[in-house]
Amino acid sequence: MRVIGHSSLATIGGALHKSFVATLLYLAFITPVVHAQTYRQIIADVDNALALKSADELVLAAGLQAEASKGKNLPSLDAHLEAVHLKDDPVMYLHFPSFPGQSTGAIPMATKSQWRGDLTLSYPLFTGFAVTAAIDKAAFEHALTALKRDDLKRNLYLQATRLYTAIYATEKILDAKEKAQMAIEEAYKKAKGLYDNGLLPPADLYNIEARKFAIDADITETKNRKSQLMNRLSYLIDRPVDSIDTLETGGNPLNKEQLIQTALASREDIRALKTSLKIDESMEKLAKSRYYPTVGVAAALKKHGDTLELNGDGYTNADQSYVGASMQWNLFSGFGDEKRVEAMRRKILAAKLALNDYQKRVRMELNNAFLNLAALQSKLTSARMETKAQEEYYRLTLGRFENQLASADELSRSIADLAAARAKVSAIKSEIFNQRATIWLMSGLESFKRAFFMKNH
Repeated sequence: MRVIGHSSLATIGGALHKSFVATLLYLAFITPVVHAQTYRQIIADVDNALALKSADELVLAAGLQAEASKGKNLPSLDAHLEAVHLKDDPVMYLHFPSFPGQSTGAIPMATKSQWRGDLTLSYPLFTGFAVTAAIDKAAFEHALTALKRDDLKRNLYLQATRLYTAIYATEKILDAKEKAQMAIEEAYKKAKGLYDNGLLPPADLYNIEARKFAIDADITETKNRKSQLMNRLSYLIDRPVDSIDTLETGGNPLNKEQLIQTALASREDIRALKTSLKIDESMEKLAKSRYYPTVGVAAALKKHGDTLELNGDGYTNADQSYVGASMQWNLFSGFGDEKRVEAMRRKILAAKLALNDYQKRVRMELNNAFLNLAALQSKLTSARMETKAQEEYYRLTLGRFENQLASADELSRSIADLAAARAKVSAIKSEIFNQRATIWLMSGLESFKRAFFMKNH
């Protein structure tokens, strides 16, 4: 037999240690680490939604349009170059009324090749407020696009909240069913022992077997439902979601009247309606601008010639520069201007009525949301008491079954009822969380962010 010395053992041990460390490092790099994503992380990831990125681009486009509209209030500088080659020489014939039938010969007036170039500076001094109304309209449209983007984000937050809480509830339901599966397995083992000893009829054993298969099917269905919800959440935030963390509590306590007033004053969709009203008001101002004259001035550096040098053609002056002003005033348009102004007034009135109706609906929906929350909290208290009762009943039924005082059907039903009661508690908890988050979102993005992403006040 070969004896290994201490030095050899140390060498082998060192090699094994290095090999073990290398294996751990290798596994660390090739094995994906799954981290449960919290609700706050999911909400933050909503910014990756493709629909939101598309809305961001629309906001940028509207901002550029608003900047472009400001150019209407600035002078315009235009360059123009024109070249014409005539078929015949331009000439003029002079006729003398005192001598009928007599006229001079053709007198040259210009050359065949004509070049004209000018640099014109023009500025609208007054347009009846049409330019300022158009600039205001573009600015309001930019603000409206941004508000629509923010309201889209608010609605995506609502969707993400519903999916997150639905996944949480599904996981808890799955947990309850897996506990029921373990309990039915234990019950089946005990029933099988009684059956083998001739103490249990076959029907009772088959009953427990049927319940066991039913629970297995329920677990498979619940897992599939969870996978579907995960897929929908992954699609929403445009990145994979492997698992979620526990539910979190929204920051500050809910104050109904304060949240209603906040919603009516600053919720994104309400602000969007108010901005749309401002757009209509600017359109009314634009329509009224037709009642006023338009005044503009222009100055041009203009050159003319028979070559590109623009130094004249020998017949007319080369420098044709000018300074001018113009005024245009439509005195009658077949009552079209009055009809357009009246139409805009009606549109503004309709928008105000729609805004008032929408604000009342928001107040009603928030009131109902608080009523639903109160009902859910009462249901949670009831469900907890029901679960406690079902736990006691299951323990009692299990003891009676072991002493052959209860049937297998009673035991399997008590297991199923306990699983349903536990699942009900988890489902109501998730509904309460969803309702609280929904109420915060119903009051606006800023309220929601203060509740979930900032320290409590």
